[in-house]
Amino acid sequence: MTGAQTGGIRPPNTSIFSSRLESFLDELYAGKAPNSGRFCSFCYNPLPPGHDRCDHCGQDLRDRPALTSLPSDVLDMYRRKQKRESLVVNSFAYAGLLLAIALFLGLIAINVVYMERAFWFFLVAIVILFLAGRILPGIIGGVIGDEIGYRYARKKLLEDWTTHVHRREGERLS
Repeated sequence: MTGAQTGGIRPPNTSIFSSRLESFLDELYAGKAPNSGRFCSFCYNPLPPGHDRCDHCGQDLRDRPALTSLPSDVLDMYRRKQKRESLVVNSFAYAGLLLAIALFLGLIAINVVYMERAFWFFLVAIVILFLAGRILPGIIGGVIGDEIGYRYARKKLLEDWTTHVHRREGERLS
């Protein structure tokens, strides 16, 4: 069943935006492409020349003619999705950095209390700070935060998409 047939709400295992649309939006925001072309009027997938049916949602272009630019609602949805992902990933990366600093401070406390302020232990703690300050944010932000951020942003995008489709289809039928 296609997105057009289900009222615009996609099953959880399919992408709301096609990979072609996401690539186009990335280029648009990078200033490498204008907001113009030929787009499906249902899912906004960029359409290759000569296609009479969208290859993402299956919408027949005879029923709904193609658009020549993307609506601002779609651009805003994508921008919010990107910001949500970024916020989660960066938050997790900062948590990793704070963990590295806490580890360093713990080692310094151990040095002061148990090692009688051994200089070599202080140097080891600094090396661990640099290594942990690089590795922990990468793992916690780049792996864990990335997965959580992707899922959160995708869930919110589905909510935004559902609202958009209901509003759009209500206006179209009026």
